[in-house]
Amino acid sequence: MDFKFARLQYPKDLDWNLIKCRVNKYHVKSIFIILSLGSCGFFLVENLHQVKDGTWNNYGIDCDIVQKYLKGELKDEFNYKDMQIQVQHLMISKDKTTIYSTFEHRPLLNCLEADHPHLSHVLREDIMIKPNKSYTYYNLRDENATEFNTKHAQQAKDVMEMIFKDKRNGFFVEAGAYDCEISVTLPLEDHYGWTGILVEPMPLTYNLCKQVHRQAHLIHTCLGTKDRPYFTKFDFESAGDVMMSNTSAISTTAGFASQERASVIEMQCFPLYSLLLALGNPTVNLFVLDIEGFELAVLESIPWDKVDIEVLDVETDLAGIFQKDSSREKIIKFLDEKGYDRFSHRNDFNKLTGKYQNDLFVRRDIVKKFNVKQIY
Repeated sequence: MDFKFARLQYPKDLDWNLIKCRVNKYHVKSIFIILSLGSCGFFLVENLHQVKDGTWNNYGIDCDIVQKYLKGELKDEFNYKDMQIQVQHLMISKDKTTIYSTFEHRPLLNCLEADHPHLSHVLREDIMIKPNKSYTYYNLRDENATEFNTKHAQQAKDVMEMIFKDKRNGFFVEAGAYDCEISVTLPLEDHYGWTGILVEPMPLTYNLCKQVHRQAHLIHTCLGTKDRPYFTKFDFESAGDVMMSNTSAISTTAGFASQERASVIEMQCFPLYSLLLALGNPTVNLFVLDIEGFELAVLESIPWDKVDIEVLDVETDLAGIFQKDSSREKIIKFLDEKGYDRFSHRNDFNKLTGKYQNDLFVRRDIVKKFNVKQIY
């Protein structure tokens, strides 16, 4: 099947009534039909709620039709256009900082299975930022950020001392990489030559990530909770508030939206399995999962028989607050059934939530291989 790419630019005063955005039962059209408009470039959407078709109906692309074609159930030939739709978003944060961001929506990808070759190609070649080996130094605000004695590096220190014993050239996935400097995996990368995938959805911190010069792939997205890519509401300011008492609450960092407000925009999330396939489905020595309360949903979406994940470091203190059918106990039970033993981190008590923040899960064959013991 030949995927064709269309990059279209329309004038700002475009009359949306002139644009057709439908897929009929006989063929899959490109999302938008040009009526003598524009030249090559990117199609820019400034306010999705002003258009007839958008994320709410996958920009008019019917995934059922696409799937029927891919399965050979439709006999006619089709040309699919993998539209790259640039969505601009302006947000004023609580501290009055103006955050101006551009996101790419590619609705055709939502119709593809997690292991489709085109999806792997797009993630690897178009969406992920590859590590730039020409950089021989990190661009850090804190010159000690790579050391194991920092607060955020305690998890990495436990992983090395309890499990991998100075293992070199490992592979990680860090979901919730923040600014890539306050990062669990940075010391592993700097001291032991690890690499991997850094996943960060927040525009401001993602842009900071790009400046650090990490030697790992970087992607501006959210980890999906489904087995295909999809659009979902994501809150760039906070996943929500956590009540500390009857009168006080703390706000978490960005996450899946729990309410409608100006900081919420539709993001395209991708399954972890798709991200791994884009890089050849490597063994993941360490999977750091810190996505503000939706960890169980991501874990449940992983095809465990198709991936090789040795160790997981999962934030569990927000489980059950935003994803209501989750809890720390459910996460522990789920991973126990998948063959993982739980270990505790040292110095991990979160005074803000009044709970231990993270749990370490080691696959039982790795426990045996490295003779993993709890240390205090």
